[in-house]
Amino acid sequence: MKISGSVITEGSGIDFIDEFLREIASMYHLRVPITEQELKDYYQFRWEMLRKPLHQPVGSEKDAYDAMAHHQMVVDENGKPVAVGRLYINADNEAAIRFLAVDPAVQDKGLGTLVAMTLESVARQEGVKRVVCSAREDAVDFFAKLGYLSQGEITAPQTTPVRHFLMIKPVATMDDILHRPDWCGQLQQAWYDHIPLSEKMGVRISQYTGQRFVTTMPEAGNQNPHHTLFAGSLFSLATLTGWGLIWLLLRERQLGGTIILADAHIRYSAPVTGRPRAIADLGSVSGDLDRLARGRRARVQLEVNLFGDESVGAVFSGTYMVLPVTADDPEAG
Repeated sequence: MKISGSVITEGSGIDFIDEFLREIASMYHLRVPITEQELKDYYQFRWEMLRKPLHQPVGSEKDAYDAMAHHQMVVDENGKPVAVGRLYINADNEAAIRFLAVDPAVQDKGLGTLVAMTLESVARQEGVKRVVCSAREDAVDFFAKLGYLSQGEITAPQTTPVRHFLMIKPVATMDDILHRPDWCGQLQQAWYDHIPLSEKMGVRISQYTGQRFVTTMPEAGNQNPHHTLFAGSLFSLATLTGWGLIWLLLRERQLGGTIILADAHIRYSAPVTGRPRAIADLGSVSGDLDRLARGRRARVQLEVNLFGDESVGAVFSGTYMVLPVTADDPEAG
């Protein structure tokens, strides 16, 4: 992620985060609060920094969006939070940063910038159009230095008796996909239009090289109570990934067809934690799509590997039937 004017692009931002983390690794640690104790400390810090000074009760530091949001915090060498922030992505493909706070004792060390840029990096990975925040008056300059543009004071009722200003930072729409990003855009939109669950899950195409097809989805909303990925979410992601690779192969060969999942099973070798990725490689595909050109159905088998933070956590094996285009279905495939 690189800050270029007022647009989030890829590049030096991640380099900044990596360099900064190396410099402060012995003193502070950037992490996502996951355990019960971490979450308790996270919310307690949020209340102490943002609500207690305004004489608001415990509980006012939370809202209904917390369960579906991405949370980030910085802790000191004793595990005590010193900076926090939250990112929520709404249905309009817009990310909102809220509850950003830094302990006054460690301000001017760049911790607030680190949290904000980490949240922006998450937003960039999710493919959002822009990042917004409702900044308190004394935080407007901070966000302006990060490239946010003030849209003026928010006149709608707020949860705190403090003036807030709407700040917006657009996200550059860069084509990171190496091969046929136009097809990938059509495919992803087709999923969202015809399989609404895929959009609610946050399924997104992250790469297609002509040889390898990669999809992802956010952790938030797809985790079980043990903070690992739901088996059902992983199965759905793998199914769509396999379906998507076949759809792209049909385009590559200028063929049409209706793709149907005929049979599938999945082997889980370990709980999947972290941001999930599904990878389907052309080398795992077997079948004869050229049968479609002769008006015959084709059977295609393939595998999809499911990753979390590091190693493969599950392998999906699917058999798809591709039915030839008929006169009644000229746009199939």
